[in-house]
Amino acid sequence: MNISLLKKHPLVSAAGILVLVVILAWVIAYEPVTRNLIASDGLCNYCHLPWEFNPDERLTATRPHPATSKEQEQEQQAQARCVECHLPEGWWNTTYAYTHFLSITDLFGHFRDRDGERAGDWIPARAATAYRVRDRLFEYDSNTCRGCHIEDEIKPKRARGVNAHKLAKDEEKTCIECHTSLVHRYVEPRKDAFKKADAADAPKG
Repeated sequence: MNISLLKKHPLVSAAGILVLVVILAWVIAYEPVTRNLIASDGLCNYCHLPWEFNPDERLTATRPHPATSKEQEQEQQAQARCVECHLPEGWWNTTYAYTHFLSITDLFGHFRDRDGERAGDWIPARAATAYRVRDRLFEYDSNTCRGCHIEDEIKPKRARGVNAHKLAKDEEKTCIECHTSLVHRYVEPRKDAFKKADAADAPKG
């Protein structure tokens, strides 16, 4: 860049500095703004209607099911936001929010489990969505779960939970293999879900 040109044209210099500041601010603010303001639960619920996935909502589009107790209201307030479970942390991962908005994934082409339908099975839209999310969590070792929960610090209250967690650690299972539905309306796990590639089936080379 010609320094003498900048001295003669201070507006050009100021504009250049302003552009750099804007770019830097955008890079810094991109993830927190996207996660906390843009990808809000309200925006997610425009397409993902609460009564389709929330077991506390009615299954019709008339009105949501009201909370029947103060305990339920407190649970709803403490519940994790959509992005905390469905959008992994990280600058690049945040881009998925925008590609998801633009592709309108859950309104059109991905409604069905096409592999299942080719095999002669009809897969409801709700189940197909659950299968896709579970497969993604399994592939990435439940990374969004681990963003809040530290496995070694989880202390189940019941003996059944203690034994299940110990077995999961011994067998190197990931969270989604047991916690399939959580706060969502229950969907039966797919029979062939959570299968790790065998060494014999892995690509050679």
